[in-house]
Amino acid sequence: MTETIKVEVDEELAKQFKKKAMERYGYKKGAMKKALVEAMKAFPPKQPSKMTKTNWSELVGIAKTDKDSVWLQHHAWDNVD
Repeated sequence: MTETIKVEVDEELAKQFKKKAMERYGYKKGAMKKALVEAMKAFPPKQPSKMTKTNWSELVGIAKTDKDSVWLQHHAWDNVD
């Protein structure tokens, strides 16, 4: 069974996605679909195993900044490829 999902995205983002999809899957029918399915399967990111322990002491101070949490949320994905 399949489902159709229609969305509107920023033109520049769409161009970047199409370019990467074609680079990865070739310039043929179905490349966009394969790329989108792969992206959807990867989202949300897999959760770490319950066996994995986080060493919080290593993370203390790693994101020190003079910016507040709202600013950080709005700019968290800036400059991410």
